[in-house]
Amino acid sequence: MNRNRAFPKGSRVFRKPTRGNFLPPLGFRNSYYIDATAPRAVLPLLIIGILFFFLALPGPAQDAEQPTTTTENNISTRLGETNFLTSGLYGGGLTFIDDDAYVRLQLQPDIPLGKVGIGLDLILLYNPYAEGIESQILAEDGETWGNPSTWLRLIRYVSYGQPYEPVHFRFGELDYLTIGHGSIMSGYANYDRRGLRLNLRKSDNRYGVETMVNDIGNPSIFGGRAFLRPFQRGGNNPRKAGGLPSSENNNLLTRFELGATYLTDINPNLQEDGEKPLTAVGVDVGFPIFERSTFRLDLYNDFTFLNPLSDTSESLLATAPIGENVDSQLETAPTEENTATTTNLAWGNAVGIGFSFTQTIFKIEYRIFGDGYIPSVFDYTYESAKSQSPKSGMPQFLGLETNEEPRRGFFSQFIWHPLPQFHFLGTLEDYSNSAPKLYLGVTESGLVPRVAARAFYTKRDIGTDTGETNFFRDLVDLDEKSAFSVEIRYEIYPPVETIITREYRFRRVETAEGRSQFEPIHKTSIMVGLKTDF
Repeated sequence: MNRNRAFPKGSRVFRKPTRGNFLPPLGFRNSYYIDATAPRAVLPLLIIGILFFFLALPGPAQDAEQPTTTTENNISTRLGETNFLTSGLYGGGLTFIDDDAYVRLQLQPDIPLGKVGIGLDLILLYNPYAEGIESQILAEDGETWGNPSTWLRLIRYVSYGQPYEPVHFRFGELDYLTIGHGSIMSGYANYDRRGLRLNLRKSDNRYGVETMVNDIGNPSIFGGRAFLRPFQRGGNNPRKAGGLPSSENNNLLTRFELGATYLTDINPNLQEDGEKPLTAVGVDVGFPIFERSTFRLDLYNDFTFLNPLSDTSESLLATAPIGENVDSQLETAPTEENTATTTNLAWGNAVGIGFSFTQTIFKIEYRIFGDGYIPSVFDYTYESAKSQSPKSGMPQFLGLETNEEPRRGFFSQFIWHPLPQFHFLGTLEDYSNSAPKLYLGVTESGLVPRVAARAFYTKRDIGTDTGETNFFRDLVDLDEKSAFSVEIRYEIYPPVETIITREYRFRRVETAEGRSQFEPIHKTSIMVGLKTDF
């Protein structure tokens, strides 16, 4: 695989819309029309006049009991957060991992306590064919119980509040995590480890932060984003003492938003100890042009820096004169000149427009990158990507070739929730000198009596390293560049149900050197049990 293609090796899709993202709802039904036959000198004046009008355009009065931002984020969060992980079953069955068969016992209660939610995840696999010192009782993916991260999986989640509320806390799996607009982290997954997400914001959304840690048992990726609406005045909840009416805080100027993001992986290379961290820093500005009760239109721009630590050997290969012995250079101690490439910053910029209307969210970004930049580097398959590197030096997907021309292209996302029983999510990235990256997710519950289903599929670098395989064959092949899950539930007699799952996922393993990494597995489970609320 060629990581020069703009996509990190190794999920997401899925981005979670939160405050600071473009997506909350709004409602605007007026339209404006400019006659194309008007004199050219008049058109600029009309455009300037319309933009000035929008700058001071107030929104309709809001419900006194609920701020605009809370209503918007409620809808966008409901649209953007779909859990594709199996949960809530009490029962057992069989699990097949690659060529091995296990007896499965599963207890997954959900315990709601007001704003606090607790979910447990007791899944045991019994290996009847264990021999010698092999363990008979294993964890969910066939792992032994020798790692703190494995024990932490017994707690599926502990949460407080919702992502759009002033305080939101969640300890548990990160299945599709997006920070900000997603230029750095979009659809990240920690493969059922137990990470942490903490969001804090002022009740009127004037400022706030969103933070994350990938794995409490073995933390390596962490950071977050802070945002500020510098021109917003007072509070936009008219019931607050001294708060200004919501209309005074509902125009383009007061909705103008600034953001700053910092995310780092302190262990980006599993093949080497003591390497420099992979760090990304970004700034963004957002302009919610229209912001109403059922409709919202946003413009935003993200500018990001990344330190892609290039492999020394690749740098020498790229700069060595033709015919010169490169092996002799590799044996020489690195000099200041040939190690300079390890400290260069790569840059990327994304200009986006986001549209939200009732049960639909759509956004599209035009992205342009300098040499060595990786868009949305922390994505769904990031963790597995850095486990695939066959040698020391930076992970394979970060060993980017030198490009004379900046890469550019489009990122698009579509979320559709037409019925309470149906939810669809799709994202597509495609850039010049790169291969596309795709994420699809869908859930259905109740459209067919007694049947529920959910599925997701993601793949990066589609069509690369395929040999004789064509683009469409590579699109559906399951390999280290992809992840896949499908689950079908059938209620035999409520609350008794049967579940069949088929997954291509990644599990944590330890190498002979004691390093922790992820490897792909094929997993099929057949279960029967009770589906009840605690």
